[in-house]
Amino acid sequence: MLKFSVAELSGLAETELDLTGGISAPTASAPVVTDSRKVQAQDFYLALKGERFDGHRFVMEAAKRGASLAIVEKSQLAAIKHEIGSHTLALLAVPDTLQFYQAIALYARRRHKPFVIGITGSSGKTTTKEMVGCVFSASGKGVHKSLANQNNEIGVPLTILSMPEDTAYLILEMGMRGLGQIDELAKVGEPDLGIITGVGTTHIELLGSKENIARAKCELYANLERRGGIAICGELSDLVRNACAEVFTGRVYDFDSDKVEITAVTSLGTEFSVAIDGHCERFFVKAHGSYLVRDAWCAVKAGILAGLSAAQIKEGLSHWSTVEGRGNIIEAANGLTIVDESYNANPDSVRCAVDAILTSSNFQSKRKIVVLAKMAELGDYTDPLHLELGQWLRDKAIDFLFTVGAEASIIAKGANGASFDIFACTDKAEALDRLRALLAPGDCVMIKGSHSTNLDELVLKLIEIGSFSTEKTAVGDGS
Repeated sequence: MLKFSVAELSGLAETELDLTGGISAPTASAPVVTDSRKVQAQDFYLALKGERFDGHRFVMEAAKRGASLAIVEKSQLAAIKHEIGSHTLALLAVPDTLQFYQAIALYARRRHKPFVIGITGSSGKTTTKEMVGCVFSASGKGVHKSLANQNNEIGVPLTILSMPEDTAYLILEMGMRGLGQIDELAKVGEPDLGIITGVGTTHIELLGSKENIARAKCELYANLERRGGIAICGELSDLVRNACAEVFTGRVYDFDSDKVEITAVTSLGTEFSVAIDGHCERFFVKAHGSYLVRDAWCAVKAGILAGLSAAQIKEGLSHWSTVEGRGNIIEAANGLTIVDESYNANPDSVRCAVDAILTSSNFQSKRKIVVLAKMAELGDYTDPLHLELGQWLRDKAIDFLFTVGAEASIIAKGANGASFDIFACTDKAEALDRLRALLAPGDCVMIKGSHSTNLDELVLKLIEIGSFSTEKTAVGDGS
C-alpha cells in the first residue's frame, strides 16, 4: 500500500494534529488503513462510517494493534479522546472521513501519475476490467486493478491507495446505483481513458428510466471532457449517444464503427479482426458470444489508444480466462456441460447469455436447458421486464426452460406457447430434483440469476452429480 507522511495528511486536512497529553507526532510515513483488524504497528487508521458500520467504534482496537495516528470526524473527537485515555495515539480530526479518504486517494493518484482507465457499464464491466488488466500487463510495466467488487465510493479509493509504487496503469471499475455516483468516483480517479461497456436496465428501480441510466454512465465521459481524455463505448446506442452529446464533445470510439469482424469461431474461442493504422490485425479471446467479443474489443481498443503494440495486446489477451460465475464452462466426463452464469443477472445480460449458447459452436449438437432465477433491482419494472424476457425466449431454439422462484415464474408465463417444455419451480430444491430426472449426457445447462438468488448453490449440486473438470473458455455476457 502507498505510504503518506503526517505532513501530507495534515496538509490535506488543513488542520494540525491533536497531540493531547504530550504525545509526539508520528515521524515515519505509513499506509492509511480503514479496517482495524488489519492495522499493523505505526499504521494510520481512518475511521469510516456508513449505514451499517462506524469505524469510530474501533479506534481503541486500532490503538492496541499499534496504530500511530487515527483520522476521525470532528464530531467524534471528544468521545474518542475520552475512550483512548492514555494510549499513545495522535488524532487528526476532519469534517467527513469518507470525503477525506477520497481526497487522500486523489492526492495519491496525482502524486504517482499512473495512466488511469475507468470502466463502467450495465453489464460486462468486471469482465472488461479483467481483460484490460491482462492486455496492459503485457506492456511489462506495473498494472493495478480493482479487486472483487471494489467499485463504489469506498472501493475506488481503496484500489488507488493499495496500488504499488511502480504502478504505471491503474484500472478502476466504477459501479453506481444513482445519478452523481459515477461522477463522484471519476473525480477521485481522474481517468485518462474511460470505457462504457453498454447501457441496459440494471438499477432502473432507482433511476426510473434507461435515459437516466445512460446519463449516469456518461458521467464518466463528462469527467473525460474536463481532462481531455479518451472515450470508448462497447455499445453506442442512440440512448448513449444522446446522453454522451450532453457532456462530451470529443470522439467516442465504438464497437460498431470500428467494423469489428469475427473471422473464426472454434471450440477454444473466438478470433476477431480490428483495423490498426489501415491494416487489419487479428486477436483471439478464449470466449464465445458477441458480448464477450465486445468486451474483448474494449480491452484491445484501450491498448491501441494507450500506445501498446498489437503483439503486446495479443499476448496479454491470451492470458485472460473467465471469472467464476460469469460464463465459465464446466464439462462433465460424460459430456454434460454447465455454463455457470450464476454471479448476477439483468434483462440484457440474460439475453446475451442465451444467445451465446445458441451461437457457440461448442453447443450445436447439445440439448440446451436454460435455468433462470429472478432479476433483482427492477422495482416497479420487475413484472413487465420478467414477462418481456419470457416473450423474447418464446421463439428461441432452446429445449427446456426452468424458472426458480416466484418472480422468475413470470418469465415462464411470458414464454407460454413456446415449442420447448417449461418448468416453473418454487425453489432450488425442486429445480434440482427436476433436473436430475431430465438431464442426460451431452446436455448443456445454462444457469443464471441475480446474486441474491444464490444459484451458485445449484451449480455446485449439479457438479456433485459426477466428476468434473473446468475449461478456460467462456460464453455469455460476462457481467
